[in-house]
Amino acid sequence: MKRRILLLVLAMYAAGSSAQIAESGFYIGWSGMKPLYKDYVSELSTQGMHLGYTRFLNERLGIGFDAGYGIMKDYVPLTTYPYLGGAITTDIYNYMYYYSAVVNGQYYFTASERLVPYALLGAGASFTEYRQYFNVYNDSDNQPAFLVRPEVGLLFRVKPYSSIGFKAGIAFDYTTNQSEYFDLKNFYGITFKLAAVLFND
Repeated sequence: MKRRILLLVLAMYAAGSSAQIAESGFYIGWSGMKPLYKDYVSELSTQGMHLGYTRFLNERLGIGFDAGYGIMKDYVPLTTYPYLGGAITTDIYNYMYYYSAVVNGQYYFTASERLVPYALLGAGASFTEYRQYFNVYNDSDNQPAFLVRPEVGLLFRVKPYSSIGFKAGIAFDYTTNQSEYFDLKNFYGITFKLAAVLFND
């Protein structure tokens, strides 16, 4: 009798549990960013990429890192700017070169063998180069900063237990890269991500 009860409990546990996604995964892909402040850049950028690594601890949890870069820009039409003793009339091109690296903790929700939703929270560092071009001149400022990044998305495998898959996510970046030179406050924006994934079972 005890043996039958033990077998029944084990069978119920096996039926109710989900398998670990994989041992690990490496990904690389495209990223785009939409700044949510308009002090320096405001246009949607599609010039970015990212790569990362995930170590799956069990069917629910994982840890990893993510690194990437993006180029954002904006155009200010021809305007006259007065200054002490004169004025200058010019248009302006603002460029923001944004590099990031974070470590993160991940949570995976119950889904099918091929489609797994996730949520993660990352923290790390960013490095921003602000560069402004006007007439035949240019100004620049560099700012290292702290970065926090929550993200949600989906992992998709081409077929069950396939080593090839894809990842799609949307993240919110908030970084303390203030620039006194350009009178800019902390930067924040939405990042869109698409990547190819190589799973290791």
